[in-house]
Amino acid sequence: MNLKEIILAILFYWTDPIEDIELSNITKADIKDIQSALDEIKKEFNEKNRGIILKKIENSYQLVTNPNFFNYIKKLTYKEEEKKINNSSMETLSIIAYKQPITRIEIDKVRGVNSQSSINTLLGRNLIEESGRLDAPGKPILYKTTKEFLRVFNLESLDKLPIIEKDDVNEIK
Repeated sequence: MNLKEIILAILFYWTDPIEDIELSNITKADIKDIQSALDEIKKEFNEKNRGIILKKIENSYQLVTNPNFFNYIKKLTYKEEEKKINNSSMETLSIIAYKQPITRIEIDKVRGVNSQSSINTLLGRNLIEESGRLDAPGKPILYKTTKEFLRVFNLESLDKLPIIEKDDVNEIK
């Protein structure tokens, strides 16, 4: 069997992002061969403007609907309830994304209000996760963004976050 076709079958079946190393473990193929096949798939799907594209999220890959076809997809009679994030949760998420890992107390200091409710919302939506504890009195929990955050905001990695101007960074401190 062709490695590229095996990978496509796995990606189609496994709807969540899957790491290249896991594809290597499943197929018993060398990681370089996996990455080469993934590059071919991505190029083939993206260049031909197909309805499905291969999306890279850090070292994971996922087949997703091409955003160019969204106007057709949204006409489906089955509509998933839109999950909007309120302004306070979005503000909290932005602070975490740019300053991670960060404690709730540090987030509260930047925002000037208690952020626990927003943190709970973001944890519930799997946009952030606990990343350990700070070596300080009380051992406060540290928070960071997740792969789901990257997927939802269509980012390949945290390096692709929009650059904040120096004046804006001072406001986050």
